[in-house]
Amino acid sequence: MLRNRILLVVSLLWLGVASMRAQDAASRPTLFPYPQAPDTCTTLESRCNYIITHFWDQYDISRPIADEDAFEGAFRDFVDFFKYAHRNIVMSTMRDFMFKAQTNTGNLEKVGRVAERSLYGTQAEFWSDEVYVEVARFMAGASRLKKNVREHYRDQVTRIERTQTGAVLDFEFTDAQGDRKRLSDLPATVAVVFLTDNGSDSSIDRLRLSTDVNVNALIEAGQLVVVNVLVDKCSGRWTDEAQSLPANWVNGYNERLDDEIDVRMLPSCFVVDAEHKILNKNVSVEAIKQAFD
Repeated sequence: MLRNRILLVVSLLWLGVASMRAQDAASRPTLFPYPQAPDTCTTLESRCNYIITHFWDQYDISRPIADEDAFEGAFRDFVDFFKYAHRNIVMSTMRDFMFKAQTNTGNLEKVGRVAERSLYGTQAEFWSDEVYVEVARFMAGASRLKKNVREHYRDQVTRIERTQTGAVLDFEFTDAQGDRKRLSDLPATVAVVFLTDNGSDSSIDRLRLSTDVNVNALIEAGQLVVVNVLVDKCSGRWTDEAQSLPANWVNGYNERLDDEIDVRMLPSCFVVDAEHKILNKNVSVEAIKQAFD
């Protein structure tokens, strides 16, 4: 069935912005010597498990971090091994590292910033909700940090947990006729929720997605719905503005949506199934086009 094929394809989209490091850590100066897995570790997973478990053995996290950029480079190298290590090892290692980092409040704040950039931000090479939520929860509960810092991470945890893969995505928006609607009002089918703003990148990506032959064929066949939601300030003439948007899309706006759900970049796409459960989130238009190619 075509719909099942669509579900299979979108479920295989990569959740993160995956890439290998531009240079192998061994070929460039590092903040401290990195561990080498022994020959007894015969699989990629076992070698990565060993490396992340012992990664910080020769670094004293209790001493002030003098060079945050150099520290971030080491942290990104650390994170790069997560892709190939066992989930339980990754989580336990991350908890242990955060526990040690709290001995120095200044260091803890820097670790939080670096972790956000490395695991959550738009420049992260490895997106992992599970790992980053572990960090953010720790930061949100660290009483020695300032209230506004703790609230920053608490808000992130709330948005991420509300829009985890497998969670039901539902929100209000104002449609092209000026009526208030909910995502759950849409017919039961696969949907690409396309979040945009008033910037040029969003305009270009709207054009690219709206002219894609495969996407339009799936819409015409009733197998796909594209929901374009403007997450930005909207003029009072929204109904006029909406007339210039693709007629075969559901178009609307909610300028506060990024306060409700985990929107990490604009433009960005969420993919939901017929029950409005999230199959994938924060993926690019290019990834959507390739999935439906």
